[in-house]
Amino acid sequence: MGAFILGLGGLWLIDRKLFDLTTLMAKVDLLAFGGGFASVPLMEREIVGVRSWLGNAVFLDGIAMGQITPGPIVITATFVGYMIRGLAGAFLAPIGIFMPSFLMVVGITPYFDRLRSHANFNRAIEGILNSFVGLLLFVVVQFAQAIPWDIPRLLILVGALAALLLKRDILWVVLIGGAISIFVL
Repeated sequence: MGAFILGLGGLWLIDRKLFDLTTLMAKVDLLAFGGGFASVPLMEREIVGVRSWLGNAVFLDGIAMGQITPGPIVITATFVGYMIRGLAGAFLAPIGIFMPSFLMVVGITPYFDRLRSHANFNRAIEGILNSFVGLLLFVVVQFAQAIPWDIPRLLILVGALAALLLKRDILWVVLIGGAISIFVL
């Protein structure tokens, strides 16, 4: 943890934009309860809405890249970092977005069983999960507004939703949706 804080201090002195990018990603991680998908609306709001570092279309390209590459959804942070500050940003943004969670897991794990036995802790977790659903709904609405809807896109959406409801492997849903899109869109 000390090395992370010292590194942030060095970034603040050397390159303020890299510092801002890394601390923003750490902030996103600290607030993204519920997993990587909860980080998407937080990143979108800060990167597109508040700071105007990227346009909505470019940010959506980053989400798409994060979906078609292996790894967690927050790998989108690498794309965002690269678009904002090149290779240095691509290196530091994922560190910023993973470090707080890593430090929390290492710090809390020895005490987790005791925490789980407290009613207030369990209520807080339930509230966080409820908030997560709201965050996901926000992302869905934002993405839906950015898509030029037509019949082929609606059919792809319905097909993907049906496949997921039928518990088909998400890998096949993504691959088949991508293949259909190449020929139809």
